Amino acid sequence: MGQPITLDSAGRIVLPAEVRRRLNLRAGSRLQLEVVAERIELTPEPEAEAKLARSAGARTVLRATGKESDSAAATRAERDAQARRGRRR
Repeated sequence: MGQPITLDSAGRIVLPAEVRRRLNLRAGSRLQLEVVAERIELTPEPEAEAKLARSAGARTVLRATGKESDSAAATRAERDAQARRGRRR
């Protein structure tokens, strides 16, 4: 996918829209930078938590990650976190 991009005076680059769409990158997405030989490699960091998405039927759903999840444990953890936040106030 060799596509030239330009480095600005502050050292920033703009990733082409097609690359951002293909890798599901949005404002705030984090990338890991590595110098390998004479190349620069940017790799998207995995999302810390599941993100919501819209299904074809316009329903709000969790985006598929391919990883197993325990919804009961996640619900308990969220309730515990909310309880801790409530006690601090």
